[in-house]
Amino acid sequence: MTISARGPAPGSAVRAAGYVHAAAWILGLAVGWGATPDIGDTDAGITAAYLDRPVQAVAQALSVHGVAAVALLVVGSGLVGRGRRTGSTAAGTAGWAARAAGALAGVQLVLELIAVSGADPASPGRTGALFEVVQRADGAKMLALAVLAAATCVASRDRHGTLLRRREVVVGWFLAATITASGVGYLFLHTALTPVAFISLPLLLIWTALLGAALGSRSGRSPDLTGC
Repeated sequence: MTISARGPAPGSAVRAAGYVHAAAWILGLAVGWGATPDIGDTDAGITAAYLDRPVQAVAQALSVHGVAAVALLVVGSGLVGRGRRTGSTAAGTAGWAARAAGALAGVQLVLELIAVSGADPASPGRTGALFEVVQRADGAKMLALAVLAAATCVASRDRHGTLLRRREVVVGWFLAATITASGVGYLFLHTALTPVAFISLPLLLIWTALLGAALGSRSGRSPDLTGC
């Protein structure tokens, strides 16, 4: 799938991307369940996890930081395109936030592949340091996703027309709040906040799928100010 920076992605591609994003995450989590390290693990434990199940770790990384990232870039392209068509600054901001999140996921993918392939029990500190950078990048990505959610909700209720329905906007604001909390937790490796991801991630997958469907089905609509 080729993403052009010069024009918006077709509505059908954006719609599919929302579903692919969710499917890639679900598949990645299923493949890597119990096989990848967690925040708070020791360097030795992180290295051992990668050495014990490298195939699962790589498969999960390719799915959640690779395929899902590409899907997010396509959704971002759809939002940027909507912003250009309607003159909505909020929609454009949301699109660029989605693109930033996708780019950060790509960084995570590269770093995680290096960490898994280079895991060595003789030098666990290197693997642990790479794992830490991946988690901090995850935090930055979550904050970009919070901007995506908030800006999209604003764009859905501005003078440029309705994008999301009222209930989808409510979910979007709740997502923005929870993923900000989990993002701060991952960015600063604060273990008291990282569990919020158990709430923010399912919300993200559902909401991004709804957003992709909305962009795909409403991209050609004239502005509608009637609400939901």
